[in-house]
Amino acid sequence: MQIVKVMNNSLILARDENDKEIVVMGKGLGFKRKAGEELDTEKIEKIFVLKNETDTREYVKLIEETPSEYIEITNDIIGYANEKLGGKLNDQIFITLVDHISYALTRYEKNITIQNRLLWELKKFYPKEFEIGKYAVEYINNKLSVKLPEEEAGNIAFHVVNAQTDEAEMQNTMLTIRMLKDIFNIIQYNFGITIDKDSLNYSRFLTHLQFFVQRLLDDRMIESKENFIFEQMIKEYPKEVKCARLIGDYVKKVLNKEISNEELLYLTIHIVRIVQK
Repeated sequence: MQIVKVMNNSLILARDENDKEIVVMGKGLGFKRKAGEELDTEKIEKIFVLKNETDTREYVKLIEETPSEYIEITNDIIGYANEKLGGKLNDQIFITLVDHISYALTRYEKNITIQNRLLWELKKFYPKEFEIGKYAVEYINNKLSVKLPEEEAGNIAFHVVNAQTDEAEMQNTMLTIRMLKDIFNIIQYNFGITIDKDSLNYSRFLTHLQFFVQRLLDDRMIESKENFIFEQMIKEYPKEVKCARLIGDYVKKVLNKEISNEELLYLTIHIVRIVQK
């Protein structure tokens, strides 16, 4: 493995045995080294293989333009995350996270705030990852004497989640989160209420909706030929049934799937609990 470029003491652009450019990381890996020399492979801790040389060069430029302190902080955060999650993270998180942290600090310096509209959902669905995000924000704030907002904990949590899943799975995860958020907004808008997200009924409904959306994505909806209970609900709770049907219309629009009366029944039951407390 040959050195192409030394970026700093711990990061090197190298060429592997297949003549492919890669970015390698390791403590002291680049110390007093220069292009053309053979790399000490025993010091390598991480290897970043990118899609093509254009991507590789772009990331090299990113790393060269990023303060070394940010790189060290990112590495420390990833180390903490791996420790908490049992070493589950894909190494590629280093590149995406150092870019994010650098950009977040640039926004902070310019007093630009971007709201994370999925913050609450990330807290609920990914508590471990969100705790890592909170730790990361506190760590950055202490190290650099800044005050990054809580939104950044959610943003960092998103990167941690992403580093544990493949692309298709991540797309489904984000679709699920957005659908759940939209479904709760439909309920709040129709009944003119603000749902108590700390309530037991909310937690129960949230769990039900997670499985509901997963069933939709897996094409395995609950079906039943017996509609007696649902017909009773129509008589007793017409507004709640109407709201459940609006959710059904939303599902049709997003996923092009019709939901069964049985699924509508369960939605209605939870809506009743939510709106009547």
